Amino acid sequence: MSTISGIGQDVIVPETTGTSATASTGVDALSKGTPTTYTGDRKKTGSEFGMDKDAFLRILVEQLRHQDPAQPGDSTEYVMQMTQYSILEQLTNISETVQVQHADSVGNTAINLVGRTVTYVDADGGEHTGTVTNVAFDGTGPKLTVGDATGIELGSIKEVR
Repeated sequence: MSTISGIGQDVIVPETTGTSATASTGVDALSKGTPTTYTGDRKKTGSEFGMDKDAFLRILVEQLRHQDPAQPGDSTEYVMQMTQYSILEQLTNISETVQVQHADSVGNTAINLVGRTVTYVDADGGEHTGTVTNVAFDGTGPKLTVGDATGIELGSIKEVR
């Protein structure tokens, strides 16, 4: 359980993710996230950044539910929170769109290497050169087949000819 202060009262909100809720609006929680890397079809959700848009809305609803009728909250505060919610929702949508575009770009890059001669570095640090004959996709990104070697990650390509 977390205590959230806001609009003249404290609200107890049950934890919904592995991270604890904070008194921030959720917009600040997004800035605490780490850069994303290609993870196939898996999208990073707002909850992985600390607070998703649903958690933010639940906090707002709990504040409204537990407000003192004798001391209603400031309407300006509600407008600010709804604006922050809208901003958080749009940032989440933008983030998801960018992640999909990045995954598409990585996939297209890998596909465009088929038939090209590349030099890659293997796990032992040795350099090998060969022609890309196949691209396979799994949850961690595209894997190339170069000559007889399979499972070559796109990041290990050192040179393309």
